[in-house]
Amino acid sequence: MKVTTEKLPASQVSLTIEVPAELSGKAYEDTVKKYAKTARIPGFRQGKVPRQVLLRQLGPEALKAASLDEVVELGLKQALKQEDIRPAGQAQVDTSEADMFSKFVPGEAFTFTVKLDVFPDVELPEYTGLSVKAEEEKPDPERLDKLLKEQQVQAATLIPVEDRAAQLGDVAIVDYQGELVPKEGAEEGADDEIDTAGLTAEDFQLDLEEDQFIPGFISGIVGMEPDDIKEIEVSFPEDYGMEDLAGRDVKFKITLHEIKERELPELTDEFIQTISSYDTIDALREAMDKQFTEEAENKTAENKKRELVKALVEATEMELPETLIDQESTYLVNQAAMQLQQQGLDVNQFMTKEMVDNMKERSRPDAIFQVKSDLVIQAIGEKEELKVDEKELRVKVKELMQELKGQNPKRSRVESVIYEDMFRNLVIDFLVEKNDFEMVPAGSLAPAEEESEEAASEATVEVAAETAETGEEE
Repeated sequence: MKVTTEKLPASQVSLTIEVPAELSGKAYEDTVKKYAKTARIPGFRQGKVPRQVLLRQLGPEALKAASLDEVVELGLKQALKQEDIRPAGQAQVDTSEADMFSKFVPGEAFTFTVKLDVFPDVELPEYTGLSVKAEEEKPDPERLDKLLKEQQVQAATLIPVEDRAAQLGDVAIVDYQGELVPKEGAEEGADDEIDTAGLTAEDFQLDLEEDQFIPGFISGIVGMEPDDIKEIEVSFPEDYGMEDLAGRDVKFKITLHEIKERELPELTDEFIQTISSYDTIDALREAMDKQFTEEAENKTAENKKRELVKALVEATEMELPETLIDQESTYLVNQAAMQLQQQGLDVNQFMTKEMVDNMKERSRPDAIFQVKSDLVIQAIGEKEELKVDEKELRVKVKELMQELKGQNPKRSRVESVIYEDMFRNLVIDFLVEKNDFEMVPAGSLAPAEEESEEAASEATVEVAAETAETGEEE
């Protein structure tokens, strides 16, 4: 079969396909036979309709149109195989249906043109012997002490205080009534529609910590004594969650009813037994030190993998087809929707087409990175002829199929997902072994764009949440 291939920008190709006469004729005859077997015509048993009766009943034009679809499908399939082309999306016929129909004669050679996205040629850079900077994570030596202090605070007994003023670290029981300070130059009644119900509370228990509540509110209570009444003026942050209150000045009238201080339980072995499965502080500390060290090592290993993949992607030349970018963007948005549903949000209330399109556009950089990294890893794995362990693959497929029992998963799909994950890990582990790393302190590298699939998904969830909030406000 004669095929003329023209490369187009953005990993597209144009194929001009000449279907030979014998294939054209065969496609037509196969179509006639197929309709003859299934047609129901009065006076004839199904499958026994004479050819001339079938042509008269269905019409030669309808059979010609049906066989034309078959010719295009067969021609495209053979052309892709003959030219060894990997399509990345559906082919689009570049000739109008009317024009093709007028030129198509069953049993004669037929030519048509299609355009389609294809997987790009990946020009791999040097991918071994590199030196890549990566952040080294180290366990926080104070982490366990902070966690234990939190447990002590949660288990603390609140003791009323009567002989002193409120101070940081106390718990205060207060009433407060807030009133918006009118904006300068604003018309009278301009704030009447703003919901200020949240600016008033009675017998409200408040931890007197500097980072609690609105800036300035806690410091306004510090120094008050029980039964004191005080007026303070504070400003809501510019990024406050409620848009009507963001950046606004508010005058609060505060009544302090009671001050309490926390009496923390002693950090004894007995206390440790109430908050953990360990018998002693020493046993807990030893186990937690081991866990925190392993977590830091695992995070360091992930940092190395991420920075290495990022470096290879940035050094690799390729033109991405829009089909792959769109597929990955759609995947990220779907993942975001699933996570939002798990958080209790009804995505059907705000996931309009416009919002989905907006989310896909904002997730586009993450999608591009993920597609590029997948293609780079695939190309390296193929070049190095790396193979997934078939026995290990079968074991993992069996285990997951057992876990998903009752959900009726397709085994082929489960196997495909596990294979892709195993292959990716196999290639990345190979790359880590073949390259060197310059370890730098955590936080010393410039913040990177969300380049991993998990991070990309998290970023899209944030976009989706913002979109949901916008939709609810509208």
